Amino acid sequence: MSRPAPVIEKARLLRKIERERADLAVASEDWLAATTKVDHAWVKIVDMRKYLVVASSAMAIYSIRHPSKLMRWSKRAFSIWGTVRLFRKTFSKD
Repeated sequence: MSRPAPVIEKARLLRKIERERADLAVASEDWLAATTKVDHAWVKIVDMRKYLVVASSAMAIYSIRHPSKLMRWSKRAFSIWGTVRLFRKTFSKD
């Protein structure tokens, strides 16, 4: 079995590289389209980071001073969150 000429082998490898690059370009476009919502949400979270730090610090101080009020409001928040989830599940368009 003889080896192919180096010129022919190089041309074959270059065509293979071209096909792989084209496949990667298509796959990267699909990946970017699929992760667009996550990227936007992440940017919003990073932008709000300093406000979240201040709010969590204030909440920690308030919870030390008034633990019963914190428990009451957290129960209300969880019940509202559960109600919203129930409505979303009930009225979602599937």
